[in-house]
Amino acid sequence: MTYKVHTQTLENYGAHCESGKFEDGNAYWKFKGGTTYVVTGVDRLQDAVAFIASIITTNNIMFKEFVSTYEEGFVTQDDYDYGHVILDVPSYMKADKKARNNMMSNLIYNER
Repeated sequence: MTYKVHTQTLENYGAHCESGKFEDGNAYWKFKGGTTYVVTGVDRLQDAVAFIASIITTNNIMFKEFVSTYEEGFVTQDDYDYGHVILDVPSYMKADKKARNNMMSNLIYNER
C-alpha cells in the first residue's frame, strides 16, 4: 500500500532574540509549511503515520514539526505544487545514516 503523510512546521520568532517562552511573553509562533511523505512498505495507515512521526517529530523552543494529516493513496495532480519525499520503510530501515539523509532530502515535484 501507499500512504501520504503530511507534516506541519512552526517557527518561534520570539526565540530569535529573546527567550521565546510563553511564560516570559516572548513566544511568537508562525506556521512555516511542511512536507508530504509518500510511504510504502507498510500495510496499514497507522504504521505509516507512526513511522513518519518517529523520524521527523521535532519539538524545541525554536522549531516544531509534527504529523498534521494523512491519507491512503499516491501523490496526485492536485498535489503538484507541493514537493514530496518518497520513503520505503524497509529500505529506510536497512540504510546507513548517509543514505537515510539522502532519502529525506530527495524532494520531488510533480510536473503540470
